This record gives sequence, C-alpha cells and structure tokens, in this order.
Amino acid sequence: MYTHLMLSMFPGILYLAPFSATILRFGAGLAFIYIGYALLMERRAITKIHISVIGHPSGALVWAAGIITMLDGFALFLGFGTQLAAIIGMLIALKHLSLWGRYASIRPLARSTYMLIFIICLTLLITGAGPLGFDLPL
Repeated sequence: MYTHLMLSMFPGILYLAPFSATILRFGAGLAFIYIGYALLMERRAITKIHISVIGHPSGALVWAAGIITMLDGFALFLGFGTQLAAIIGMLIALKHLSLWGRYASIRPLARSTYMLIFIICLTLLITGAGPLGFDLPL
C-alpha cells in the first residue's frame, strides 16, 4: 500500500483519500444551496437596494439568481456536471467577494467562507466529482 513509508498520524484512514473530492463537493453544494435560499428569503429587501451597475434589481432577477445558485449547489452535491458547476460556483463566489464592502443582504456568509468556496470549486474543477458522482471520466 502507498502509505507504508508515509508519516501520518492516522494512516489507517488514508484508504478514504479518494473520497476527499466527494466531501468537498458535498460541502460546497450545501453552501450554495444555503446562499440561494438566503437570496430567495431576502428578495424583497434586495430589490430595494440600489446596486451601482444595475440599479434596483427586479424581483425576477433576484429570484433567478437564487434559483441558479441553488441549482448549482444541487449539481455540486449530486456530482452532476461537476466541472461546469464548479466554474459557475467560482463565478458566484467571485461575485459575492466583489460586493464585499456593500450589500450585506446579498452576501449571507463571511468573506473568508467565499474565499474557501472559491478554492474548493477550483479544486473540484481540477479533480472532478470523485466517487459517488454522476460524472464519468472521459
């Protein structure tokens, strides 16, 4: 086994290493589902905010953003189209990071959480879905 000469505190659990991408997928997926849910719950307050680029967003735009974010979360959680979902997730995380100084109701998580989500999505873009995903390697 490849752990024979490896210095590890818990070498007995290294057989679970292939499931690391799956665990990252589940975490990122749940985070995006929560972000989308928070956007949908705060949509009335968000429509009253003046955003410098688009003005006051319509309710349909906020609804669409929440649904797209939740669908991205479900895709990541299930491992369906993981690399595309990871790219979309990176864009969502960058959007929330770029709005950091303002718009508290648009960003329900902490800044460091969006940075970690971005890094997790970048990792999933490189590694793929891992076990228990619907993506098949080509």
